[in-house]
Amino acid sequence: MPQLDVGASISYGWKKFQENAGPLVILMLIVFGATLVVSLLGQLVLIPAINDNGSAGAIISLVGFSLVFVLQFVVAFFLQAGVYRAGLGVTRGVKPEVSMLTETNNMGSFALTVILVGLGAFVGFILCVIPGIIWLIFTAYAPIIALDKGVGPGDAIRQSIDWVKDNFGKVFLILLVSYLVYYVGIVLCCVGVLATGPIALIAVIYSYRALNQEPVVP
Repeated sequence: MPQLDVGASISYGWKKFQENAGPLVILMLIVFGATLVVSLLGQLVLIPAINDNGSAGAIISLVGFSLVFVLQFVVAFFLQAGVYRAGLGVTRGVKPEVSMLTETNNMGSFALTVILVGLGAFVGFILCVIPGIIWLIFTAYAPIIALDKGVGPGDAIRQSIDWVKDNFGKVFLILLVSYLVYYVGIVLCCVGVLATGPIALIAVIYSYRALNQEPVVP
């Protein structure tokens, strides 16, 4: 059984990254590549609006940019869910696969949960930032719960809040150290995040298994 402990969580994340380094790095590269392509597409669509003084060209470009923005939003949802699936699979002994990025199981619950968590964070950041940070801490496990169990966003958010409330000190430390591990990868010219991203994610999912009292593959 997993332990709700920051040392155990990070150690497990590092161990599983070593065992699955190749597939995890490939997944991260695909995520970065897809995100970059969609972002560049959005910028290319906006170029006519910047260079064209005519209102018609600007309107067409803005409409095109809006469509690309929606596309980027959808792609981001699928990619984020795919990376979560890979992390959840690793704790069960399932090798990460590229096909996980296109699976649709529980996507409805996951998408609604992410949207509600995002809206809550947006409102919290408007209210002097700190409420937004607190909201993100207490709802940190909600998207994982929704994707793993297929429950509705209300139940997923409620469960996450209850877990964090009952184990705030340990959970906060795990989330904080996991974020710092991830941030170290960004500092290292963003290349390091190919390793630190999966390590941090698996560490958080390990703690999710501990909170849910589920065994993990050692």
